[in-house]
This record gives sequence, C-alpha cells and structure tokens, in this order.
Amino acid sequence: MNLRARIRTSSALWASPLVIAFTLFYAVHIFGVDYPDSKSALPYAPEVVSYALQPFYGLTYAVVSALSAWEAGRLTQDGVWRLASVRSRLSIAAGALWPVLALGWLMLALAAGLALAQEGVAPTPGSLQLPAMAAVLTLGHCVIGFTVGRLAPRLLAAPLLAVGVFYLVAFAGAGQFSDGGANWSRHLSGSYAGFLAFGELATWSSLAAHVLPTIGLAAGLGLLWCGSRSTLTRVIAVVAACLVTAGASTTAYRIASDWEETPPTTRAHLPTACAGELPRVCVPRQADQILDRARNTITDVTTTLGTAGVHVDMPRKVTDSLLEGRYRTTGTEWHLPLTQAERDGALRYRVLRAAGTLPCAHPHRADASALRLWQAHQVGEDERYLEGLRGDVIDPGNDTDLARIQRAEDARVAHVKARVNAVLKQTDTQQRSWYRTTLAHVCPARGGTP
Repeated sequence: MNLRARIRTSSALWASPLVIAFTLFYAVHIFGVDYPDSKSALPYAPEVVSYALQPFYGLTYAVVSALSAWEAGRLTQDGVWRLASVRSRLSIAAGALWPVLALGWLMLALAAGLALAQEGVAPTPGSLQLPAMAAVLTLGHCVIGFTVGRLAPRLLAAPLLAVGVFYLVAFAGAGQFSDGGANWSRHLSGSYAGFLAFGELATWSSLAAHVLPTIGLAAGLGLLWCGSRSTLTRVIAVVAACLVTAGASTTAYRIASDWEETPPTTRAHLPTACAGELPRVCVPRQADQILDRARNTITDVTTTLGTAGVHVDMPRKVTDSLLEGRYRTTGTEWHLPLTQAERDGALRYRVLRAAGTLPCAHPHRADASALRLWQAHQVGEDERYLEGLRGDVIDPGNDTDLARIQRAEDARVAHVKARVNAVLKQTDTQQRSWYRTTLAHVCPARGGTP
C-alpha cells in the first residue's frame, strides 16, 4: 500500500483534527495564561518544555493506544492475519501503526514547539530530553494498544484503552498507587513529575525509570505476537516476554523506590558572568547587565549596616540562586535571587535580609521585628519591610475571627513601628546601644522569652 493510501485509510487521519485542535487550544490559550506565573526570571528552554508537556503525557499515550487498538481490529476484521502474506507480522504492524505514531509525535512536537515559540526561546539539547522520553513511550503504547486490539473487539478495546491509559498515567503520576508515603509510582508513570527549574536537567536514571516499565511490557508483548507458530518457539517467547517485562519493571522500581516527590535532577553547565572579589558576585551570563549594579548594591548595603553598628559577615561569594536550582550549598556564600530581585526593584531588600541576620533561628518575635525594622530603616527599606511584616490584607467580610486576627496583626505592626520610631529619635550612639542591648536579649536562650 502506498503512502497516500496508508494515510487515507488510517484512523489517525480522522482523529487528527480533534487531537490537533485540542493541542493548539491548550498550547495557545492555557499555556499562555498559566506559565507566566510559574516561569523563572530568565528564559530556559527545558523549563518551558517540561511545563508545556505536563498535560500531554497521558493524553498522547491514551490517543495512540486507542488508535493502535482500532488499527489492530481493522486488520483482524479484514482477515489480514489469515492470509499467507510474504510480509512478516512485524512489517504488517509497522505499516498500520506508523501514522498513529506520527500523530502522537506531532502532538508532543506541537505542544513543546508552540510553547517555545510563545516564549521566544530557542530549543537546546537539554530541552529535548523530555520530548524524547515521551516519544519512546508513545511507541511503547502503540505496541501495547495494538496487542490489546488483536485480542479484543476494537469497539470495546479502543474506548477502554483511551480512558484507562489516561487515568492510569494520571493516577500513577499523582502517586496514587504508592503506599506508605512512597512516591515510586510517580516516577514510573511515563508522566515526568514536576517541572525543571532554571539550570536543571533530568537525570538519565529519572528518564529510564519512566521508560523501562512501558517499554519492557511492549517488548514482551511484541515477542509474543512476532514469534513463529511452532510450540517450542511459542514457549520460549512466553518465557522471554515474562522475563523482559518483569526485569524492566523491577529495575525501574529499584531505581525510583526511595525518591521524593520530585525526581533527582542534574545541573546544566550554564555560562556565568562574575565580577569583583570579596564578595565575588556571579549571575547567569544572560543577566550580565545587572552584574555591576548588583555588586554595588551588595557593597553599599553591607557597608551602611556596618557603619550603623550591625555586624555583617561579608560573604566570600554571592551567587544568583538561578544558578543553584532547588538544591543550594551553604557556608561562606550567599545565594540570592539577584536577577528576579533586580527586576522587581527589591535587590536592596534581598541583600538586607541576607546581611541582617539574627543570632538564633527562633528569636523573640517582637524584638526581632523591631531589630529588622531598624536595620531596614538604615538602608531605606523600612516601608518594604513593613509591607512584608503586615502580610496580605484580606477583606474579612462577615468573618469575625478573621477580623479579630487582622486587628491583632495591625496592632502588633503599629506597636513595632512606634517602638522603632522612638528609637530613631535618639542619637546615633544611643541607637547603637539600643541595638546591642536588644540583640543580646532577642534569643530565648540568651535571656529573652519566646
């Protein structure tokens, strides 16, 4: 059968308008609304792709499984398997399945490609990891769906697979099949759990955990219906199929059995730009235009606090947290959202919070608020600190408990502000004395009360 005839007779042709229309709707409308609230301060292709593909894993697998079952039923109805064809079963199946596989891959490509186009981000080798994983799994679901379609009527197999695969991937991806607080089913579902943050890449083990169970099952089923008709060969095929399926699934489980909700990631080798010494300030090269301003701000804030009497341990290095991802080192380095803070106009405040630390993790609340407000005043960030201290103001409506809580918070903030205003009316020497005395009693273990 020639190419044109193959496409014209395939179920992928009549399913494609609805499938592509949904893909385009999501990519153009839903993604464009949801992603801006979640994206990093700098464009990063793997992050864009991981976010765009999230709703398409289960949908793509469900579509290709159902259509593959339909194609298998059509071949059975046409009596193809009863004919003494010179072509192998594998060749016949491949001829029927490639339009379905192409449709599944088109869904993935449209989802990722349109998202990248909307964000104006060029694809990178790292951004191809998740589409490649999904493409391999799409092939596996084609084989599984085709096998089910050979064994069950297509009018029954196709809709059941469409619903079953979709919900199986969704529930497994949500960890519903794990017990005892384990998360292994999330990492074997074929739906990559979570999103890649700026500078992160999926590890090969996290990709393998998703691929192995489905591909192992597909390979096992393929061995069963591609073998010859002799009894010995069938027995060998059954044993081999069981070993392949069990081995792949067991390996995947061993890989992911002790993972948290978020799979392990690795750091991409991102180009960086750095300036100065003590502190040495580093940001992604994409944001090198803020480098001098960031270092000047860090130096200015720390110097101002030191002059006012605040002890500041000057860091050896200050790194933009975009370069560190979700897993950051500690020690003589600061990790601050320099790029995001610069865009928000909050860089001085971020540096203040890093520099103006207190000597304990759980200080006396009233004293700590007063000390931090006094520090903020020294660098001109007192209003921003008060906004953070006040928190979100919510209209309590008829909720008397909420109204009471907000009145109490307003009174607390007003008390802190009045206390610091009184201190600010004193001389610089008196202010430093108040700061040292209050700092000495801010921790419960040092004489304060929690």
